[in-house]
Amino acid sequence: MSKYSSPPRIAEWLLKRASGPDDSVPVVNDFREAFEDQMVEAGIARARRWYWAEALRSILPLARRRLTRGRRRATTERHAFLDSVADDIRYSIRITGRTPLASAAIIATLVLGIGSTTSVFSAMNGVLLKPLPFPKSARVVELHGIVPSGAEIQSLAYPDLLDFRRMVSDFSDLTYYRQQDQTLLHGADPEVLRIVQVAENYPRVFGTRVLLGRWFNREEITLNAPKVVLLSHQFWMREFGGDRSIVGQNVSLDNESVQVIGVLSPGAYTYPTPSADALTPLIIVPNTPMTNRGSMWAGASARLRTGATTESAQKTLASVTALITKENPRSNTGISARLVPLQASIVGSVQPMLKLLAAAVAAVLLIACINVANLILGRAQIRSREFAVRSAMGGSPGRVRRQILTESLFLATIGGVLGVATAPLLTRTLIAVYPERMPRAEEIGVDWRVVVVAVVATMIAGSLSALPTVRSAGRLDLTRDLREGNRSGIGRGELRIGRALVVAQVAASLAPLFGAGLLLQTFSRLTRVRPGFDAKNTMTFRVYAPVARYKSSAKYYEQATAALHEIPGVREVASASTLPFVDGQFSDTYIFKELGDQGTRNPHSIVAFVSPGYERAIGLPMIRGRTFTASDDSTAEPVVVVNEAFAKHFFPSADPIGHVIDWNYKNWKIVGVVASSYISSLWEETPPILYASTGQNPRRGRYFVVRSDLSPDNMLVAARAALHRVDPTIALTEPASMRERVDASLRAHRFRAAMMVSLGGLALLLAVIGIYGVVAHAVTRRTREIGIRMALGEASRDVQRRVVGDAMRVASVGIGLGLVLALLAGRWLAVFLIGVSPSDPGLLAASALGLAAVVSCAAYGPARRAARVDPVTALRAE
Repeated sequence: MSKYSSPPRIAEWLLKRASGPDDSVPVVNDFREAFEDQMVEAGIARARRWYWAEALRSILPLARRRLTRGRRRATTERHAFLDSVADDIRYSIRITGRTPLASAAIIATLVLGIGSTTSVFSAMNGVLLKPLPFPKSARVVELHGIVPSGAEIQSLAYPDLLDFRRMVSDFSDLTYYRQQDQTLLHGADPEVLRIVQVAENYPRVFGTRVLLGRWFNREEITLNAPKVVLLSHQFWMREFGGDRSIVGQNVSLDNESVQVIGVLSPGAYTYPTPSADALTPLIIVPNTPMTNRGSMWAGASARLRTGATTESAQKTLASVTALITKENPRSNTGISARLVPLQASIVGSVQPMLKLLAAAVAAVLLIACINVANLILGRAQIRSREFAVRSAMGGSPGRVRRQILTESLFLATIGGVLGVATAPLLTRTLIAVYPERMPRAEEIGVDWRVVVVAVVATMIAGSLSALPTVRSAGRLDLTRDLREGNRSGIGRGELRIGRALVVAQVAASLAPLFGAGLLLQTFSRLTRVRPGFDAKNTMTFRVYAPVARYKSSAKYYEQATAALHEIPGVREVASASTLPFVDGQFSDTYIFKELGDQGTRNPHSIVAFVSPGYERAIGLPMIRGRTFTASDDSTAEPVVVVNEAFAKHFFPSADPIGHVIDWNYKNWKIVGVVASSYISSLWEETPPILYASTGQNPRRGRYFVVRSDLSPDNMLVAARAALHRVDPTIALTEPASMRERVDASLRAHRFRAAMMVSLGGLALLLAVIGIYGVVAHAVTRRTREIGIRMALGEASRDVQRRVVGDAMRVASVGIGLGLVLALLAGRWLAVFLIGVSPSDPGLLAASALGLAAVVSCAAYGPARRAARVDPVTALRAE
């Protein structure tokens, strides 16, 4: 047949494509037969036209039939796949019921790993990942001041802030604030409230909304304006029971009548105290330190304009700061400002701790997965005959692998669900034991991110746990497994996988053990550091003498000091503006009179205002010179006392006594030197401190230091009663002994050490369980071999030594890899270490030897059982 007497090729090709591979041959053959008939009857030309016409009419029905058949086949295949998966799940349930102890061990291990992972991520999500709870919070930055010494503080001078608001074009708005505790007189006892004093434009930066009443108006943020207050929703509900009529009424704050003008919305964000009880206007008093340049007392935050970045705003701020310094060299030389994203500023201190927690629980989850893999592999080896029967009956290796993976994911899902259920309890426990108040703790909870991480962790745990068994399932020996079933020895592939799991488990366990040792050494070293003062038998607390009740606070503190002295057992009483290991240390710059103004080289140090007898009350030895006396009042020559660190730093080769400093536009004579002490931590260098007398520098808010023979609890009860007799409207706050304050500075190190010791112990326990299981299973599978060896004369002692030796040889590889991981972990932990090398060779060797000893103990039990095998019984069983 010539090409002209054959059907049109294009039309025939279209028919083939429309019919599909299954129907194309019969369809094309039918059309060819009909074409030949048409060619005989009507000729070639008409036959070709007929073929084209019929082909075009048939293409659509053929394509429709092909698609329908494909869908039907896909549906059938999908149903078959789902049915097989359902069968796998049902079989997994039966297997779980048949081996309840092994299944419970697997599930419990996964609950521990997934629960701790979900718990820590829940905290990280609430603290680090979620945006702050007000609109466009990512565009808000906090302004930090940089003082001449290079230290960074969270406050700036009010005149500088006004210039920044006016001149920094990258800011859409800038607001300022400060915290202040005030005493509420409502009910039987006075209550100290956490107050934030704010500027009028505060809501434009933080998006603060009012539920009842209104926000402050411009007239209320001026001097001598009527006193007003906005209550937080939480405090309103707690103190006034949600009574709406409180708006418009007056309450007593610091013995002044203050009108409640509104209640904030639920969840309204208040910064820098997110759980503030109330907001009050921040009123600037002219001709006071509040309006002095160089007096850095105000906290500040700004909202960036659309299109501006923190980096661009920082450049503009630097140029404005340079201009201010040029115009005000005396007050601003050496002072600059830095922008910090608000969220980073809030969570900065907790971020390293949470990352450490996350890394630790990730290691625990990995060890848990290895442990579960050991258990699943052992259970699969026992079922080798079952898998061999499945393969012999036509089951493909892929089908067997899927069954194993389904069983593992089924158990992991149970563990994941229970882990997620226990995660809230673990999270609450983490928040409760955290060494300090965790920022944004109230925002920690379960959201979609936590759920996704829990699901992913469950899937990863199930898949990783099944991976070794899935690999070994592809290497079934049907002849051996069908003949010997569960009694067969260990194949080389199974042996390699089991050893690899032991190596991984030992290696993963050494790093947390070494890390726990490093942190424990750091904590132990810090507990042996002396703070520089005698912290025994001292009780401290804070009081505040309000302006409305005391025009001069000196009278109240004289009466309070006398009342505390009258308590039986009290030896010394003094007061101070601040104490060691108390937040909010005040620092300032001054000029040595004989050197003159040196600009950025002017001395800068912490300044503390103390009453006479302070050094005796707190146990601070006097080095030379004299301390303050009652005669050092406003009529006497201004005098100061410095600590030994001040003397060594600024007068390395001279006696500082008699030198004069220019401070706050007055000349102050140095009259004494006291011993140095740590101020905020036991690991930082003792800083220079300048002590000024409260008689010459009155302070309304002070800490009392009481040294007595009473216990702290009894001393506190007696002090409350004594102060109540002096003035029942003033509350005693922040009670703590000096020993408690020093110990509080170590909470973070104690928490890290305890956490790593706990997780290291948990990792070690999981490793012991896993190694014991692997060795015990190997002994069970090699019973025949052991019986033959003993029948040929091998002694029980030799069998025991060989079993332990095999385990130790495998573990030694894991210890070698673990040493590398431990060194990497030590480098990562270096930021938390003080006086301890992150690669301490002694501790590294001790961790390795300790882990080796634990491995040998874990292998000893199965080794003893192997040594007791009866050769006759073992061979008869075979």
